[in-house]
Amino acid sequence: MHESRRPQIGDLLIVTCPSSVYNEKCSCYVENVTHAGIVREIEKDSFGHQKRVMIMWSSKPPINYKEEHGYSGMNIHNIRSEFRIIREGNDIR
Repeated sequence: MHESRRPQIGDLLIVTCPSSVYNEKCSCYVENVTHAGIVREIEKDSFGHQKRVMIMWSSKPPINYKEEHGYSGMNIHNIRSEFRIIREGNDIR
């Protein structure tokens, strides 16, 4: 059975910033730091979509992560090149 890539509270999220002029200032490029954190809160909109996924970072957050907005659950679900989800020790693909 294929597990859903929709983030869940408690998932480990590993973020790889895409190569761009904006991201070249990010700590993952400047300091060679991996962005890793745990999904701590998910806010849904009136349709039940994951509007804001809030992360508790164990390292420096990516330059494009804003604490007041979090990430869109749809982006985490769809952008496989940027977001890895580890759930119960399994890499969710």
